[in-house]
Amino acid sequence: MSVSEGACFAHILERLSRDVLFQLEDVPEADLNRHLELPETNTLFALATHLVGAAEYWVLVLVGQRQIARDRAAEFQARGDFAALKERYERWLQAMHEVLDTLPDARLQEPVSGPTTYRYAPADRPLIARDALLHAVEHSALHLGHIQLTRQLLGLPPRA
Repeated sequence: MSVSEGACFAHILERLSRDVLFQLEDVPEADLNRHLELPETNTLFALATHLVGAAEYWVLVLVGQRQIARDRAAEFQARGDFAALKERYERWLQAMHEVLDTLPDARLQEPVSGPTTYRYAPADRPLIARDALLHAVEHSALHLGHIQLTRQLLGLPPRA
């Protein structure tokens, strides 16, 4: 049985997203929205909001060609509770599976119009759908790590 690349990306992105929720499900709301006493850090809620906002952009907008309103700057100021975050993540996961589970492998080679500030694709070719998905995985994993470290800096026990 052959598994599509899109379904493989979906599996990894879901695993990362579920781990974000696992890291945050036991965090009191005050800690979820508490700033660290360190420069240029974000609250757990803001990190999780930015992670899902970026994932929606790179997967649903660039690869899935859907229209989604995004205010990147507002993601870093976001405040809220776990229930709202979980609801957003569930919507993201459903939409992500709709796009990736049936995505033809050939579609991964097609160019996408990413942001001009993104420079990780090779300079000798345009950004393609596979690049966008790889970036979504990379970016999600990076911010999951930030969430894990921020938990500890807030005095919460690590979750494995």
